[in-house]
Amino acid sequence: MNPSSAVLLLRLDRFDPESGLFASFPDSPRVPLLRFAPLPTGGRQILEAIGALDENAARLLPNFRRRFPKIYEALESIGNGLPSGEEKSLFFFLSVCSIALQIEESDVRDAASLASGLEVDYALFPENEHWFVNLRATLRSLWSYKLAEVPNAILLFSIFDSLGQTLGSFAGRCGELLQTQTLRLSGDLETNPFLRAGLRRSLPRKIAIVEDTSASGSSSPDGLNASGPGTEGSDPVSPPTAPVTGERGPSRAEG
Repeated sequence: MNPSSAVLLLRLDRFDPESGLFASFPDSPRVPLLRFAPLPTGGRQILEAIGALDENAARLLPNFRRRFPKIYEALESIGNGLPSGEEKSLFFFLSVCSIALQIEESDVRDAASLASGLEVDYALFPENEHWFVNLRATLRSLWSYKLAEVPNAILLFSIFDSLGQTLGSFAGRCGELLQTQTLRLSGDLETNPFLRAGLRRSLPRKIAIVEDTSASGSSSPDGLNASGPGTEGSDPVSPPTAPVTGERGPSRAEG
């Protein structure tokens, strides 16, 4: 395979468990470059996994429980009555975010007017010669901000903006290695204005963004949906369609 013939493919679809960044070569299977690590399907297991990240995370959880007992109870109830396992879809991750933050329609409207956000932690780690996004660290980061009384509108903006910046930076490094200057987007998350703004800001200017309309998902421009994995239809929280630009704000708050 000639690296110069490669095209970067960023597949971001809520219901596609194999979303991520890939290298696409002519007449060859796509090669995964960065994917999302799965989360446990049970709420208690999610909390345990976050608490096991480090000492700060272990202290964060009891503080969060004391401050937001009803939210904590809702998180613990995720997946009750269902077999234990793992879930890789972005829909499930965004559903957990929605439950933890208790996003309302007014937060969505307020987020539309923002020009910058906070740095939400999308930590990357290698495993078996592949790179993954550690969504446990992302949830820990969000809950730290929640404890610091950061408004939900800023957190909503930052979830997608920081994801776009993380993916754009990684795609830029892969583009240099593969000697390619094209990034093709697909999936229903590609239309998210916050994510697109972060992606464009961190992606090298020489890399052109191309929308892969043939592979795009059929779902509407999405946001956070707390109704559970696998539920189609309109989202209770959808980001506005107005373009958003701006620079990244302060770094992650401590829990």
